[in-house]
Amino acid sequence: MDLIAQQLVNGLSAGVAYALVALGLTLIFGVLHVINFAHGELYMLGGLVTVIACNLLGVPYLVTLVLAPVIMLVVGVGLDKLAIGPLLDRRDGLSDVVLSTFAVSLLLLDLVLAVVGPAPERVEGLSGVLILGPVIISHQRLFVIVLGFILIAGLDAMLRYSRFGIEMRAAAQDRFAAEAVGIDVNAIGTRTIMLGAAIAGIAGALLVPVTQFTPLMGQNVVIKAFVVVVIGGMGSVPGAVLCGVGLGLIEALVNIRFSEGMTTAIIYSLLLVGLLMRPQGLFGRAAR
Repeated sequence: MDLIAQQLVNGLSAGVAYALVALGLTLIFGVLHVINFAHGELYMLGGLVTVIACNLLGVPYLVTLVLAPVIMLVVGVGLDKLAIGPLLDRRDGLSDVVLSTFAVSLLLLDLVLAVVGPAPERVEGLSGVLILGPVIISHQRLFVIVLGFILIAGLDAMLRYSRFGIEMRAAAQDRFAAEAVGIDVNAIGTRTIMLGAAIAGIAGALLVPVTQFTPLMGQNVVIKAFVVVVIGGMGSVPGAVLCGVGLGLIEALVNIRFSEGMTTAIIYSLLLVGLLMRPQGLFGRAAR
């Protein structure tokens, strides 16, 4: 029981990270109806910003939690202007965006590999541990869990009550109707990509002290984020959050008895079962 409790805590911190990465994916899909294959590299770049800022420039770790998403906002603008926005109005725009974001993913990965190399890098996050009976929680993992849920709650409030959030939901529901009432859907699309990039960046900054930085960290996480988005429902924010946390917990519990490879196989089996039984996802709506 002690091991199970410990694994649940570890799984919760991983699940929050999956939820944050999946949120960026699902927001972009919900508004633009495209899949951003470069999203994992945005998460990786958030971690890289943290490594450079902390290890090379001596910036305090907590400051990088502001620095990483700000830089990723700029990266998001570049991604939209170069690889997504110009392709959306083409006849085969959606498929072109898939190819262009996949190309950006490979470009960013190879560029980081060439510049910093494949060796992992450590970042010192928050030190200390919290002991709750048999469960030991590092302050960094606890920080990931708490700040992650705060960010999720803040994003939910923004989507519900802010003008930007209302316009995002309007553009996601009906692009032409949103344009008819004066909403600049192109600007909303750009801001959505920027927001998704910022969320991925802060997720990377949060997890680097826990998992270490490697150029491949985005590849590992984004695959699980895609599983979360598909099972939760493409474009569903509640689905991304609940399935992200759930996946982290399931992964941690399965790791008690099985190897990492077997755990990955079980996760993909869940994806296959979900697609067969409910293709629109647990929280999605069937297409008409």
